[in-house]
Amino acid sequence: MKRITILGPSGSGKSTLAVKLGKILGLPVYHIDCFVLDIDESGTWIVKDKKLVAEQINEIAATKKWIIDGTNRRTLANRFEKSDLIVFLNLPLEDCIEICKQRSATKEKRIGIPEFMDYETENVAGLIAKNIENWTGENRRNLEALLEKYKSKVTELKSRKQIDDFVATMCP
Repeated sequence: MKRITILGPSGSGKSTLAVKLGKILGLPVYHIDCFVLDIDESGTWIVKDKKLVAEQINEIAATKKWIIDGTNRRTLANRFEKSDLIVFLNLPLEDCIEICKQRSATKEKRIGIPEFMDYETENVAGLIAKNIENWTGENRRNLEALLEKYKSKVTELKSRKQIDDFVATMCP
């Protein structure tokens, strides 16, 4: 496995999954929603760069190995074409909101910031509004068309158990 694209709605855990797979498979993780992660010479995960523009993401997609986490719509077609595997987290919105609530309440942080902050929202109501905006209408239709076109590469995960089972299959 050399190229993996991970996407899903805010709060679905796509960033956590990307980092887990990066460590298991030894691949660099590019988190395009807020920053870029990579591994330094000592094997430590580091923040490498702030926001990436579409041209940079497409350039990374042309290189040999990566995991890219994020739903930048201007790069999806290019990434899907070059991916060996597309992981689509299609969790119920309620599950995503519950995860965000828990992280917000405990101030738990993934590598980065709670997902709803990626969208510059400060509460669950804002998260819902952004999910509705990002996952309906033309954006949703475009995503569905890409998922259909590249369905031979897509693994769709619809529950936390499926995510855990998927990670287990990637372990050497």
